[in-house]
This record gives sequence, structure tokens and C-alpha cells, in this order.
Amino acid sequence: MQLDDADDWAWCEQQYPAVVAYVSAQQIPHGEICDWPEWDCAPYLGLWAVEDPADPGYVGHWILVGDSSGSQPQPVPFDHLPADELAEPREALLAFAKKWAALAAAACQGQDWLGSPSLPGELNQRADQLKRQATLLQQLAEDDELWQDDD
Repeated sequence: MQLDDADDWAWCEQQYPAVVAYVSAQQIPHGEICDWPEWDCAPYLGLWAVEDPADPGYVGHWILVGDSSGSQPQPVPFDHLPADELAEPREALLAFAKKWAALAAAACQGQDWLGSPSLPGELNQRADQLKRQATLLQQLAEDDELWQDDD
């Protein structure tokens, strides 16, 4: 699906309330929640920065946001990571890919995970979805063309 700039803008704008709700539901300590993603691949996912309340002006957490509209059959789940050693969005996306790959591998061995990311279905179905999406995140993080503006 190819979005024009207006569609991309609208999708990102529509995700912001879901980001705020997720941060609240997960009780993530925060200052300002950026109202626009640091990076996105609309209409599938976006990466939002949440300010560190102990260090205003700096990212405290990265929030990975899938499509909250309900139009995607298996949307990327929402998840979060502390930004301690993840200064750049590209580093954060790769860290999510690694986290999800590890969770999927453990789930394939019968070990369920608690908390985020939350996925519906049986463990083997969730493991398959998370494994596929971890691979996608890794490919996106490693695609230099997608990050040219950040260099």
C-alpha cells in the first residue's frame, strides 16, 4: 500500500491518541510524549519518543506503535523499551527486532512472555507472528535507504 503525504500525515496523526493511551496503560514514566513519530512506515508502524521525566529534553522510552485503526489483519503490536543505550530511532528499531526474535524463539520452546508486546491467540500463533515481525523490523532497521535522512 502506497500512501501519499496526506494519507501518511493522517495515519500518524491518528496514532497519537493510541500512543498516549498505551503509555498510560503501561504506566511508563514520562515527560512530554512527542506528538509525531521519530520514524514511521505508515500505515504499518511508527516509532515514538517519550521524554525522560528525570532528564527533560531527552528520550526516556521508545514506543513502537502498530496500526490502531483495526484495518490490518495482524498489526504490529505496541511495545516499549527504555532508551538508556538507544539514542537513535534506528538503534531502537533494531533493539525491538532483537527483543521480539528472542521472545519468539523462547515461545517456540513453550515459554510464554508476560506484558508487552501483547498479541492475541495461542502461543504458537503469537510466536510465529512475532518472529515474522521481528524479521521485518530487522530488515527495516538495516535498510540504509530508509535512514538516509538520519545520517
